[in-house]
Amino acid sequence: MATNTKMTKPHIPVYFHQDSIDTASFTHVIWGIEEEGIPYVIEGKRGESSLELGYMAAEESNLGVGIGIGKDGWVILHYNKLQKGHPLLQVKLGDGEERLRSIGANGARLVKGIPFKSI
Repeated sequence: MATNTKMTKPHIPVYFHQDSIDTASFTHVIWGIEEEGIPYVIEGKRGESSLELGYMAAEESNLGVGIGIGKDGWVILHYNKLQKGHPLLQVKLGDGEERLRSIGANGARLVKGIPFKSI
């Protein structure tokens, strides 16, 4: 029996506030995910807070891991087994390339089940 169900390739959603955040500002987050070999999808959203976007990304992810970058300038790594108000990791967009890359890599490492890089 054939079904017409759309299958989504497993990936980490990266949601950002579409009206105030430029994708160039979080390039190093993406590079961190890429270095670990996990697919990702970048999508602009209307949610304003990083916490809201990160939680939404994790809840909608088929891997249970999501990243949110909001109008408030935070980068939030969230996991769907955590409560909304308690993200796994967070850094500011201005905290430097290494910290941004680490939060992306740690999202991918969570999926892979291996130890995190230090932030």
